[in-house]
Amino acid sequence: MRAFGIIGNCRGKNRLVPQLVETFMARGVGVSTLKRVGDEVDLDRPGKESYAQRQAGAREVMIANAFRYAILSEYTQPTEPDIDTLLARLTPVDLVLIEGFHLTPYPKCEIVLAGQDRRPSYPDDPSILALVTNVEVEAGLPCFGPDMVEQIASFILANACATGTGQPAFSGLAYRASAHAAGPGNRSGGN
Repeated sequence: MRAFGIIGNCRGKNRLVPQLVETFMARGVGVSTLKRVGDEVDLDRPGKESYAQRQAGAREVMIANAFRYAILSEYTQPTEPDIDTLLARLTPVDLVLIEGFHLTPYPKCEIVLAGQDRRPSYPDDPSILALVTNVEVEAGLPCFGPDMVEQIASFILANACATGTGQPAFSGLAYRASAHAAGPGNRSGGN
């Protein structure tokens, strides 16, 4: 499998990731997603048998029906999950989109939209290879408008890295150096 991350503006990710999945599927690329959710989110709820089983100490609870299944796995100590361990649990596909895992070493694009209130990560993170933005950015990285889904998908396919090597999946330093050498505002398309 190969993987590529998408971080940044939540509103932008919520819109872009499903569009990318549809685009990859239309191209015949098998795709899965791995989404980081807030620590306060619990996919189970009090009053359900599966919740009671977890509270009683079950390390994992699998829930399943004729359409889907999910595994709820408890950590003995709160810790940031290891991305390669999570990826290894997925059924093999061509591509995994990793959404919201800022600290993963996999290559990623960052969504930077007008009016967002958080500081962008791309100046300090060499694994960020491109931006999806609706503002003019002097980043020295390829920039795509939020509606350039086909171009973003092509960029992801060209830059996704193999999973499960046990080492950092990607060192963007060489890429970032060549992108900066090309000068600021290196754009792969308009907004």
